[in-house]
Amino acid sequence: MLRKPLYRVEVNGIDYTSRFRPVVKSIRVSDRSGVATDSASILVADRNGSVKLPTEGDRMRILLGDSIDGVGLAFSGFVADVLSRGSKRGGRELDISAKGVDPRSSAREAQGRHLDDTTLGEAAKKFAENAGIDGVVVAPELSLIERPYWSMQFESFMHWGQRISREVGATFKMQDGKAIFLPSNAGKSAGGVALPTVRAAFGENLLNWSITPTSSRERSRKVRARYFDERKSRWIDRDAEIEGGSGPIFTDRFTSSSEKTADARAASLKSRAERNGGEGSVLILGTAFAKPEAPLLLSGTRPGIDGTYVIDGVEHNLTKRGGYVVTCEVKKPSSEVGKDSRTGSATPSSPSTASTSPTSTGRAAGPV
Repeated sequence: MLRKPLYRVEVNGIDYTSRFRPVVKSIRVSDRSGVATDSASILVADRNGSVKLPTEGDRMRILLGDSIDGVGLAFSGFVADVLSRGSKRGGRELDISAKGVDPRSSAREAQGRHLDDTTLGEAAKKFAENAGIDGVVVAPELSLIERPYWSMQFESFMHWGQRISREVGATFKMQDGKAIFLPSNAGKSAGGVALPTVRAAFGENLLNWSITPTSSRERSRKVRARYFDERKSRWIDRDAEIEGGSGPIFTDRFTSSSEKTADARAASLKSRAERNGGEGSVLILGTAFAKPEAPLLLSGTRPGIDGTYVIDGVEHNLTKRGGYVVTCEVKKPSSEVGKDSRTGSATPSSPSTASTSPTSTGRAAGPV
């Protein structure tokens, strides 16, 4: 059965799909780890200025998928900008862009605040309230991280969230007005549920790939964070070993305030180094299940490239002519990636077989 791309666009809780369908030219959604908010854009034909102009701050949800698997949520946020363009011969268009955070929100305002002897979960909740943010979701393993002192150093809540996430080995995202902290490289949602594996199988849904299985940049064998022990009156080093690393020790240029903070910082640096061990991009037929931090299983390409990766960012692209495809930026290859275990002379071999474990393939292609 032919898979036909589907989408649904909701504005302020009202389904506008039937109104958009005759005029939509393209829908794009960008979602990346380490970026404070995801973004989306809808390009529509605006013949004679017939499309009603959206209002800044309108809530927008975009669901993408196909006629067999249905649609899934790809974006939830707020209208940010509307660009009108046209010419005498080319006609009129509206380019509607949206962000995961309300452009009128106080989340971008600088603040100077602090909290003593509390957890990341409590600090994030309190600082978010002061910034007028609807809610905070912190993954269970991150929520209980304790520190004697949390501070906002005359920075916005969004900048604070990004800074703290780097310190504790997490990823931070503003989505639909909410602040979300997820553990990096864990493949889990904020609720602790495993994200579904996305399959990219040659001959099925894989369109093209470009992968560097191992980075040529020198990788440290160990990372080091330091803190000052007042009782011993000396600096103490806290180290973390990097899997597969062989270069010199990397020492954090920022000092930590305590042993716990130093351990967390070393773990974060280790996670980041291992994540950057290899990288590339994979283009597959469209699926809304492709999300940052989800595992991607690549199969059927060649020995040394097939394996499991972590999705670092996704670009959903649905067009009237080209159908629905997703570009997945991938990092952190699994241990089998980069190793060609074949012996003897190089001879052609059959592509490896895709795993049959429950995964999401995403096969939406063809005209919208």
